[in-house]
Amino acid sequence: MEKLVNAGYVMALGVVMFIVSIILAEKVLFAGQDEKKKAVLKAAAVFSNCGYMGFPVIDSILGQEGVFYASMYVTIFYIFLWSYGVIIYSGERNLKTVWKAFVSPAMIAVYIGAVVFLFQIPMPYFISSSAKMVGGMTTPLAMLIIGAIIAQSKLIEAFKGLMVYYASFLRLVAMPVLSLGVARLLRIPPDAMNIVAIVLAMPVGVNVAVFAEKYDMEPLLGSKVVTISTILSVVTIPVFLLVLL
Repeated sequence: MEKLVNAGYVMALGVVMFIVSIILAEKVLFAGQDEKKKAVLKAAAVFSNCGYMGFPVIDSILGQEGVFYASMYVTIFYIFLWSYGVIIYSGERNLKTVWKAFVSPAMIAVYIGAVVFLFQIPMPYFISSSAKMVGGMTTPLAMLIIGAIIAQSKLIEAFKGLMVYYASFLRLVAMPVLSLGVARLLRIPPDAMNIVAIVLAMPVGVNVAVFAEKYDMEPLLGSKVVTISTILSVVTIPVFLLVLL
């Protein structure tokens, strides 16, 4: 029950932070930018690399219980990614787009896992052991994906452009610090507050660049913000964790 309550706090704070960051991205942070650049920058401000980098970081400092709570945030993340994320890149604003968020393979897996967890349904050994093996691959595969993205980027080009650094600052510093203020204002318990703050301190999500390429919305800028924020996070994440914990 304690895990369930804390998971609820993580999800609630996650929803609030997505709403706050979307309002800021839409109304305040990127005024004056052309529509294509604005789409990438808004996505960069809203979507962190909470899975590929968030899980390994949280696993290393808080263990599997921390990863469990972080997965609750990722549930909310995918709902917003496949609704708001698709909307800002494609311009489509209809219920079909939102519905796709709720029936994606990742979300179906979450529904099944939630039922198993809530009702404590015992799983056959071949299923539980297979799931454990796949889960164990999360950290090394995540690091390989991030490494591949950086390796394929032209670093000299990536370092050009002030907006890249502005977006990286928002993602790595402003949003996690803002989440701490919101959490204290809403009296969110420290454990849930720390989990959300940590996943928000991760660099720009890989999907920001993937969507930019798919919808032909400044793919170079998308690659830049992912690459630069990931490189800068080597410094910002340890400093943030040192202050937070």
